Amino acid sequence: MSTEKENHTEPEPDPAEEEKQPAIEPEKKTLKDVVLEGLEEKGKGKDFWLWIMFILCITPNIINGFHVSSYVFLSKMPVEYFCVVPALNHKNWSYEQIREIAIPGGLNVSQSCNVYKWDYDKLADLSFEQAKIYLNDKDKPKTASCFDMKEQDDDYAFHYEQEKDASFVPEWNLVCERMAYRSNVQVALSIGKFVGASTFGIISDKYGRKACFNLAAVLYILSGLLTTYSPTYLLLMLGRIGLGFCGSGVFYSLFTLITENTGQKYRSSLSIAYNFSYPVGFLFLAGAAYIFPAWRDLQLALTIPSFLLVIHIIWLVESPRYLISKGKYKKAYKMLYRKKPAPDFLLELQCEKEGVEIVDAPSEKKDVEAKSCNEKIRGWFQELIKLYGPSSLRNKALICHFTWCVTSLTYYMLSLNAENFKANIYVWTGLTGTVDIFGYIVSIFILKFSTRRLSQFTLFVLAGAFLLAVLGVSKDKEIVLLVLAMMSRFCITSVYAIMTLHTAEMFPTEIRNSVLGISSTAAHFGSFFAPYIVDLLGPWAWYIPTTICGTLIVLAGFLILFQPETKHTGLTDHVNEDAKEESDIEMNKKE
Repeated sequence: MSTEKENHTEPEPDPAEEEKQPAIEPEKKTLKDVVLEGLEEKGKGKDFWLWIMFILCITPNIINGFHVSSYVFLSKMPVEYFCVVPALNHKNWSYEQIREIAIPGGLNVSQSCNVYKWDYDKLADLSFEQAKIYLNDKDKPKTASCFDMKEQDDDYAFHYEQEKDASFVPEWNLVCERMAYRSNVQVALSIGKFVGASTFGIISDKYGRKACFNLAAVLYILSGLLTTYSPTYLLLMLGRIGLGFCGSGVFYSLFTLITENTGQKYRSSLSIAYNFSYPVGFLFLAGAAYIFPAWRDLQLALTIPSFLLVIHIIWLVESPRYLISKGKYKKAYKMLYRKKPAPDFLLELQCEKEGVEIVDAPSEKKDVEAKSCNEKIRGWFQELIKLYGPSSLRNKALICHFTWCVTSLTYYMLSLNAENFKANIYVWTGLTGTVDIFGYIVSIFILKFSTRRLSQFTLFVLAGAFLLAVLGVSKDKEIVLLVLAMMSRFCITSVYAIMTLHTAEMFPTEIRNSVLGISSTAAHFGSFFAPYIVDLLGPWAWYIPTTICGTLIVLAGFLILFQPETKHTGLTDHVNEDAKEESDIEMNKKE
């Protein structure tokens, strides 16, 4: 009975249904899908993999914080310096006696670059008292630079009132007309960072994040040693360029590792937390500088921690997402699951590999390479046209370039300006690190409760107001000046985090990286000029650096009001979408 029922109810096989049957079955996951799922699970922080990677990524960047502000301690200006006349010095005149007779302003001037052009051979035959009586009724002669006198007589030299080896300034006479050479030491770091950002970016994309970090770490150690033991000024400059160059390689490779392998839940918070390493480096720098007052000892103390990068070279792993982008699924799978893929997946890889070999014939591959090479320059110009062609994009981009530049200028000016404020450089550096940490933390809450445009406008104007308020404070009120400087620093640090996000949100995906890259370049120009403003203009009038930066920062704040708000808007992918959106806004305004 049951058999008859089964025969009666069993449907006839339908060829059409048989063809549809495979589509109904769940699609089999490829090795790539499995690896991506595994990476997403790892990125959620459910095990120690993410947190170990984060610790390994954030700790090397503390070393970058050492070298960004170490210039303040390595280049301490002597309290007093003046030119020593060899003819008088050989006759055992004291430095005070030489200073009173030979230096314009005598004992009333603490720092002097010039010397009177007396007949010192004749004065050397007299005692100090006799020389004073002899010169009493004579008119003051012309003055000459100590460097000019040194060209005529190599025995001319500067005398510095400073602890032995406390700074590299006396070692290479980086005073007076050679003051710019002192500033160049800090600029060298910025030049290295500028070149390193683009160079290591290419290396990272071509050879991997881990390979990029390994190369940067090894060169970092060598650059630190070169800076420490440099026998000449030129080698000191090369060492500083190397520190900046490798610092960029360490920073960007590790930052990419974090962003690529962190799940969406923690990506924004860990990216901001990554920036905490810089101010932590400032805090360690202040302590190290207090313990090691000699500049070479301090530089060595800052170099020794870079040897710990060997641990990171051993323990850091390549970004699984980078391996996926290069088609190295087997290696990424083994990294995530610590075992080899199943035989089915290995067979799949073999089939894909054979397929690629058939499609990519040698002649076709050469044509593709030739085509890409010929179109590189054209593609670069097309990117610029996309960015600066439409007026709406061009205006937004130019404002971004300006705000990034003046923000970086002000940030570095505040890092280096302790000397002009006559502040304790140990307290100043420690406070900048502490304020930076709070600035980054507060920026997270500001973004939650305020818009991008309003928050930036407020922070820019407040930062500028604090700097301009310096004009109403006398130089002897050091505590008030320190508070104003740190309040401005807090605002600048907070606005920098918000500004980066706002810039990324304003532009379409196809030109977003170009805008960020060019804006970052503009920021480097700000860091180039900061040492010159502090070292060359500050001695003229101690309030000039803060006045210049305060004015520019307030201007940046008002320019932000011309930028669109992006907090509650979606990201666009193409330039034409952005242009259409701007056109719709204009139409609505007219209506």
